[in-house]
Amino acid sequence: MLKMNKSDQTLAELIKSARKEKGLSARKLASLLNISHTEINNMESGIRIKPSIIVLKGLEQYLDIPFKESAKLAGYSKETIEYGEEEIIVSYEMYDKKIRDMKDEVKHAEYIIDQKRHLAMDIEDYFKDIHEYLRKQDNVDKDLLNKANSIDKFLSEIEKKYESISKEK
Repeated sequence: MLKMNKSDQTLAELIKSARKEKGLSARKLASLLNISHTEINNMESGIRIKPSIIVLKGLEQYLDIPFKESAKLAGYSKETIEYGEEEIIVSYEMYDKKIRDMKDEVKHAEYIIDQKRHLAMDIEDYFKDIHEYLRKQDNVDKDLLNKANSIDKFLSEIEKKYESISKEK
């Protein structure tokens, strides 16, 4: 099979060969670009033919593929390649900052979720005694007991939701 000139390569071939030259796995590159490894596979197989400009800028940074070359192969207009699009990140520093900001937001959201989980656990601990007391009473109001049962069930659901979120990390 004839080897293509670099200028004859498709974007898919260019990305795959550059990634391999850098010794990066698809998963590692995906992690650096903050996208899924499936998206890397889609780009390398030619399914994703027009990655976003931010992804192309990341490929420039991590694979040394010139942005103008990859953007041209992806089918972006000359104007877009030359000037970028509104609201588009067009520098390494801005790209890295955006990724750091997104990771910071995720950490903050995880912190808030964890704080709420601990609060729910504390409430559950305090509520157990009250709920147990109500269940042991012979003449407790049925509506009150039903409400207490609902609260107990709700508190249990919070823990299940947290564990589900934790598994998704």
